[in-house]
Amino acid sequence: MKNEPTLLTLRAEYQYDNKLKRYSNRYYVNDNSVYSRIQSNEDVVRHENYFLGTLEQLRKNYDLVEEDIEDLGKAMARFEIAVKKVIACNDNPHCEFEYNASQLNELIQKIFKYHALVDKINQRKLFQD
Repeated sequence: MKNEPTLLTLRAEYQYDNKLKRYSNRYYVNDNSVYSRIQSNEDVVRHENYFLGTLEQLRKNYDLVEEDIEDLGKAMARFEIAVKKVIACNDNPHCEFEYNASQLNELIQKIFKYHALVDKINQRKLFQD
């Protein structure tokens, strides 16, 4: 049986991991406005759904323009920021996040999965040009 990570081990491993900030470092470096507005699980889900909706729209759109790529990158960045806040606040009694270790690990793995999907859209845009 594989040992499941704990909240503490996830925090230690990912709190300062730059791989989780691939897009947020590009679009929101030194801008804490998104981070400060994320307060609950619902906010995390909202950012994930916005990213998925943007991704689905671009999958259906044949002709991509630079603004589409930027919108997708910003949507990905906001989801990264949301997950990073959950990681940072997982033991803070003043935060309203209710994720167990398994759920948090799933969120982290989604970031890597979504990075691959964004890469496919970016590649499609490059081939289109």
